[in-house]
Parts: sequence; C-alpha cells; structure tokens
Amino acid sequence: MSDDAVNNPHDRFVRRFLGEIDQVRQLVLWRLPPEVVAELDLDTIAPAKQSFVDQTLRESLSDLVFEVALAGGGEALVVLLFEHKSTPDAMTSFQVLRYIVGVLDQRQRDSLPLCCVIPLVLYHGVRPWNVARSLPELIDAPASLQPYVPSFTMPLIDLSCCTDEELRTESLFFAYMSLLKYIGRDELPERLPELLRLFRRLLPPATGLSSLETILRYLVSGTDRVTRDQLRTAVADALRIEGESLMPTIAEQWVKEGVEKGIEKGEWIGRIRTLQEVLSRKVDSVESLMSLQVSELQQLAGDLSEALPKEGR
Repeated sequence: MSDDAVNNPHDRFVRRFLGEIDQVRQLVLWRLPPEVVAELDLDTIAPAKQSFVDQTLRESLSDLVFEVALAGGGEALVVLLFEHKSTPDAMTSFQVLRYIVGVLDQRQRDSLPLCCVIPLVLYHGVRPWNVARSLPELIDAPASLQPYVPSFTMPLIDLSCCTDEELRTESLFFAYMSLLKYIGRDELPERLPELLRLFRRLLPPATGLSSLETILRYLVSGTDRVTRDQLRTAVADALRIEGESLMPTIAEQWVKEGVEKGIEKGEWIGRIRTLQEVLSRKVDSVESLMSLQVSELQQLAGDLSEALPKEGR
C-alpha cells in the first residue's frame, strides 16, 4: 500500500512479521499445494516494490507482494491479500479478481510479460468463513452459461478452522498464527501466558526486543479481550523466570510505561465507542481512534458525555 501509516493494527502486525522472508516461505509451504510449491524456487522469494491495491479496494484488502522465480524458468507473483474484516465477505473473490487484473494491467503498461499471480487470502475472524470463495458461487447463471463466468483458485487461510494442535507446532511462524487466531476471541486471556512464553523461547536474540515490542503493541491496539491486569500479569510472567529478568532493562521500561499508556488509550477508545452507540451516532473504528493522542481521546469522550442530556438521556 502507498500509505505507510497503516491504521489497521492487524494489518501492521502481519506486515511486521512477514517482513521476515523466512516467515513468508513458511506460509507458502504451509498453505499452497505441494505440486504448486514444487514449481516455485522459494530460495528466490523477495518482496516486490509495488502494491496493487487501489483506493477503492483499500477498505477491503491489504496486500503484501512477493516475487519468486519458477523452478523451470520465468517468474510469478505470490500475493498475500490480507482480509482484515471481522466477518467473512462474500465479495472477496470479486475483489481478488479485480486485484489480479490490476497486476496484469500494470505489467503490460510497464512492458513486462504477463505472469501467474498466486493470491493467498488470510482471514482471522472469529466466525469460520462460510460464504462464497469463487465467482461461480456469486453469479447465478444457467449451466450452459457457466463457461463465461471467470473462475480461478483462491486459496483461503481461515485461522478459525485451524486446530490448536496444528498451531502448537514449536515454530515462530505458528506462534504468530496462533496470536492472530486468538486476538479477537474471549479465550485470549487464557492463551496469552502460554503464547508469550512461546515467543520468549523462539524469538531470535538479535531481533527479539523489537519483535516483542511489536507483539505487545498489537495486544494493546488490536484487541479488547484482555484487561490491564491480565496483560500486565502475562507480560511479567513471560519476561521473568524465578524473579530474574530475561530481557534488558529497556524492555521492562517499555512494558511499564508503553503498555500501560497503550492500555489507557484502549480504555478511552472503548468508552468513546460506547457513548457513540448510546447517542446513535456513527461509531468510529478502533483503527481511526488509535491514531489520536490520549488527550484528544479524553476531549472527545468529554464532548460525547456532555451531549448525553441533550439527546434524551
């Protein structure tokens, strides 16, 4: 995407951990059929410079684009389309078709040969994906007209259908997938201590502190399923063994100040959204409210509270 300041916390988190090519390679190996993987030279996979999501698609899809050479020569694009809605969207297959056409149109304008575009749709809503996954499911046409309906394969990674046993594999990649699965679920407080201990064991020392900060920021901005005390307790448990710190002082300082500041912001956001619902006003998204300073959130909450008597409460 052209906008570097991505507002959606799930989008930011996915982009951060898939900035590591090893995690992208693991994703491809995990979800593409073996016969497809056999055609790809995964040692050559690398981020592409361009996003192909236009303004009309941006509200629905975010993209991460990777170039990869074919084992037999030539190239393909492996595109991760991140579906960051909270519920399944039947129009996703149509959006993916528009996306693929946009990719090929751009390549033609750049005087590049057309190539295969492999879309992977990552969905992590609480409800299983139970709507259309192809255009023929959307277009009600008689059998004789079906050959005129565009059709393509749209691999869907539906984390709600992945079992805990599958995701408990001792792997950093599956730890990330588990966090994405549970970020919006009521079971998150129960799962969080185990997940943080897993990250503590698996994060590489060279980048562990930065990755931990990303994870904690995601827990602050991406969910309302954990309370201040639950998050503080889980973090303290993950960072210490028998009272001795496992992370540098800077990490503890971030936990003490940064997490609590983020939790405070989350509490104001929850209050604002509740007041907006009570007042029958448009409810701002969590993502848009997260871009505001705490002082701005406090002012907005105050304005809404003052409006209550005036609107019938």
